[in-house]
Amino acid sequence: MKWLFKFDKDKWQKRQRQMQKNLRSMESIRKIKRELILFFKRNHEFFHVERCIEDAAGDPIAIQKMFDSIPVMVRDMMSGNESFQLAATARVSFLLSTENPPIDVVIQSGVVPHFVRFLIEQYGFQHKLYSVSALYAIGKGSLEQAVAVIKHGAIPMFIRLLCCSEECYQLKELVAAALGSLANQSPDFRDYVLQFGTLTPLLSLLDNHLEPPMLHEKITLLRACSNTLAIFCQGNPAPSFNQIRSALPILRRLIHLNPPVGVIGDVFEDACLCLSYLSNGSAEQIQALIDADVCARLVMLLGFSDGKIVEHVLRTVGNIFKGVDSQIQILINNGVFFCFNAILMHGSNSSVLGKTCSAIPTLTARENYGCTYYPISPISFPI
Repeated sequence: MKWLFKFDKDKWQKRQRQMQKNLRSMESIRKIKRELILFFKRNHEFFHVERCIEDAAGDPIAIQKMFDSIPVMVRDMMSGNESFQLAATARVSFLLSTENPPIDVVIQSGVVPHFVRFLIEQYGFQHKLYSVSALYAIGKGSLEQAVAVIKHGAIPMFIRLLCCSEECYQLKELVAAALGSLANQSPDFRDYVLQFGTLTPLLSLLDNHLEPPMLHEKITLLRACSNTLAIFCQGNPAPSFNQIRSALPILRRLIHLNPPVGVIGDVFEDACLCLSYLSNGSAEQIQALIDADVCARLVMLLGFSDGKIVEHVLRTVGNIFKGVDSQIQILINNGVFFCFNAILMHGSNSSVLGKTCSAIPTLTARENYGCTYYPISPISFPI
């Protein structure tokens, strides 16, 4: 049989190569399309991340779905796309704020160093806010979990954020709370946090916001700072007094805040608590408090109606009673026993009455004290 056309092998091979090229092009187009769909989907999630988080709050199914997508969030955080990084960081931060936060899962995923990395200057405010929130949640966990935050260098970055000149008060408030949560883990953690010079920027924040109108506008920032300061002052063993004595001038200002109610009352109470810790030591420590000119205000505070504040003040007064005679005399000169008399005669708070009764024997048990009698009730007791 004679062929109707001549077979051209070269043309056939060329056609085959063109078909394969077209197939590869189609596959490439499909791949690009898939990537675009994913890109737009994730960008939609980025632009609506806060709304998605709000919708998931209180919805166990949505939270579980978000928990299952942690590997995807980890990949997004490690990507070079800042939009994906921010959306993923926001979601992980939200998961860490839930009732049963997956702290160990997050630590094991290896994203803690990325949280710390997002605190550098090139990243925006939201990046930093969500990252600090996540690190704060991890730092509030167990001792082992808090180690993960410290070992990746979060503390120097926190201090840098506290010192920055930008007025990002919400971020600084969260940083102060995060430092407090780490210091609250143990005395060793507290001392480690203080070694970085954390107290200086913390006191600076308090000092710069104690005058109206900043006092009322940024009161939650002051509350976070005062609470962290109280954590720095407490613990057994106590911190080195030389590390924290620079807080005394600020504490003197804090105990003069007025009126000591609401959040201002919480800041006020933190300051009184700090003084009760700082006074529990040597005569040198007690003298530092006296030199800070807090005794007259402390005696005045014994007449306050807030039982917690009065308890902290009574503890401080009892500690000063353990000092030398000249230090005790300053309290007496400011009328401390008139306040004791009022508490014993009219007080109704059993805890306050108990601490008052405990403070008096501390003084009456002393030998060779210069004063012979002082009226502290309808009957005069020798002191």
